Amino acid sequence: MNTEIINGNRISLRPITADDTAMVLKWRNSDRTVRNFYYRKPVTEEDHAKWLSEKVDRGEVWQYVVILKETDTPIGSVYLQHIDPATLTGETGVFFSEDAPEGQGLATEAVKLLGDEVGFKMLGLLHLTAKVISTNAASIKLHENAGYRIAKEINGETCTDGEVVDSTYFIKDAPVYRCDRKPLIKAETGKIVKLDDGTMEVTVPGSKSITNRALLIAMLAEGESVLEGVLFSDDTESFLNCMEALGIETEIDRRTATVRVKGCAGNIPNVNATLNVESAGTAARFLTAVLGLTDGGEYRLDSSDQMKKRPMAPLLDSLKELGCEVIYEGEEGFFPFTLKPHGFSKNEVTVDIEKSSQFLSALLIAGPLTKSELNIKINGTHGLRYVEITRNIMKSFGVETATQTELSYLVKHGTYIATDYNIEPDASAAAYFYAMSQMLNKPITVKGLDASSMQGDIRFPAILKETLESEGPVTVDMGSLSDQALTLAASVLGRKAPTTITGISHIRHQECDRINAIVTNLTNAGIKATENGDDITIEPGTPKPADIDSFGDHRVAMAFSLLGLMQPGINILNPCCCSKTFPDYFAYFDEMRLLTKSQSC
Repeated sequence: MNTEIINGNRISLRPITADDTAMVLKWRNSDRTVRNFYYRKPVTEEDHAKWLSEKVDRGEVWQYVVILKETDTPIGSVYLQHIDPATLTGETGVFFSEDAPEGQGLATEAVKLLGDEVGFKMLGLLHLTAKVISTNAASIKLHENAGYRIAKEINGETCTDGEVVDSTYFIKDAPVYRCDRKPLIKAETGKIVKLDDGTMEVTVPGSKSITNRALLIAMLAEGESVLEGVLFSDDTESFLNCMEALGIETEIDRRTATVRVKGCAGNIPNVNATLNVESAGTAARFLTAVLGLTDGGEYRLDSSDQMKKRPMAPLLDSLKELGCEVIYEGEEGFFPFTLKPHGFSKNEVTVDIEKSSQFLSALLIAGPLTKSELNIKINGTHGLRYVEITRNIMKSFGVETATQTELSYLVKHGTYIATDYNIEPDASAAAYFYAMSQMLNKPITVKGLDASSMQGDIRFPAILKETLESEGPVTVDMGSLSDQALTLAASVLGRKAPTTITGISHIRHQECDRINAIVTNLTNAGIKATENGDDITIEPGTPKPADIDSFGDHRVAMAFSLLGLMQPGINILNPCCCSKTFPDYFAYFDEMRLLTKSQSC
């Protein structure tokens, strides 16, 4: 625990000590506090002394008396506890003096300043959380005013006195991540180990693409499936929430990364439901196709503002061709909308995959719901590696597909059969560490991934190595692994000749316009990058210190963190957008940067 007084612009914090016992006990034992906090029972001097020795002295809890400089009055105890170096997260709380000037208003200000100045800037945390009894309206308002947002609400949690209450969980995310930071709290993920031969071995989370495909197929299967190696991130949590809304029974064990799914054999339990897919493209496309091709019911689907900008029209047009009614609430071809399905009115459909291969994957997964074979014809060009992932997972659950020509697929009628399925580590997440290996000239491997992986991004290390070893100007077609166009762009600055990235027109329509994101951020970092249509040419150079705009896109934030290995002063804005697919990425980055002693350390 930091034992010095911390002076901010507007607050002063000093650590709680045994001398503060009387004051702390007064706060903690007030009727209002006992009524509204989870421990609920009054605290004795002995209890408090034990708490100081077991929690504070061991560093599990960092707790401070807060003094607002405007009043020079101690207002209470604002604390950070349960600091988790693996996720760079700390839980915050507050006891405040009701006798202090303006009372709770000062406590709100103290919580805000403690989080911004101490939690984020000084300690280097990425997230702050808080847990409030739902009936405590004052505390809820306090956290909302301090910039927290509600993360989830749980009905029925037990206090220390045995009373069951409803809980509201809050979260606040760091606005910036400094790639060369020297925090008091250092990340320790436990997922990076140094082997005897000097190689760094990284354990990355499970594949998002495989996780959400497997969840949906297990949901449609007959019987109970056990999925292992499941990724838990914003996208997969959105998928699980949608499954719950549809009445699908699951047992979730986040500790072991396991989900048990009781399949519905193609018969969705809730025939009328409202779903919010948030920003998950796989949930948006896959669930839309399945629900749009059931035999009846009505489903309203909504999404985040980000997903509302991403195209849905090609898939929805195909569903209409097969007999589904689509009622738009806003602009046609985009969320939100309502589906009124009537099953399959024909056994042949055409889908345009120019903007996303997920439209084809969605129809393939839904195909077995037909009472006969489904012939899917495609228009447009797109890398089809993710489609092959879809077909492989379908086969594992007992449904075969066939290619009739290069432009058509055949799906046979049938029922998915439940199975126990192991999800591969995420090759897309692994790509950032493969890039680190090349840039730092350090051997880094990813546990559980090799050339036999069905994920297209497994080819990235070879492509990057070949690119970096080429002496003259090179053109690299990234169409088949377009998620890594960003990673390649951030990794080739040390070459002595220009690099042109091509085949990536469709990445303009993903979480953001990724072509614009590449050019904008490289330009801001002093690197010459130009667009030629949908191609990008990057000149060699050394980046200068810069703020990197993540555009709310997880891939942008993670890829451009690599610039921080080359140059101090690289700051990632809105870093917590990584929670979409890799919630702990910057804890990994921290640990790898320190273990490999990169330039910016």
